[in-house]
Amino acid sequence: MIYSAIASKYAMALYNVSKVNNKTEEYKENLKVFTQIYDYMSVFLNNQAIKPENRAQVVCQIMNELGLTVDHVFSRFVYLLIANKRLKYIKQIATFFDYTMLEDKGLIPVNLTAAIELTGEEERLLADFVRRYTGREPVFSMAVNEDLIAGVVMEFAGKRFDASIKGRLENLARNVLRREG
Repeated sequence: MIYSAIASKYAMALYNVSKVNNKTEEYKENLKVFTQIYDYMSVFLNNQAIKPENRAQVVCQIMNELGLTVDHVFSRFVYLLIANKRLKYIKQIATFFDYTMLEDKGLIPVNLTAAIELTGEEERLLADFVRRYTGREPVFSMAVNEDLIAGVVMEFAGKRFDASIKGRLENLARNVLRREG
């Protein structure tokens, strides 16, 4: 996933504050819930006719009613996203926050898409590959996509490794078109 510079700045600012206040896990959960609230209430939250502080207050009240602790820092963060019209980046901010947490622990997030569910042995082999390539322990985010026909596609550290039949067929087609064109 490509992140916007805006999303990364907001995520890093919140992450740095969360580390200082020892609330990283709490803010991670708050971001996850805030993203879900935005999915359901985006029309209301983006309504410029309602004052930003009122929209932020509604979000914080909902989060409190769901049993989450919303301190002054996080409520200010919500307000800033609303007031600066940055709500559309909330999913990217949450994802970038999660990835930053992993990387800070010496782990590397890996998006793994496979044609079928992988066995434990296959996962172990892919984890070994990532460890050799990056020197860090992988944390897989897995998805199944039958359109791949067979094989896997891995994305990590800004790289994409396509070891799928679909990817090979597409590469073959591009090479044939290049030769004939």
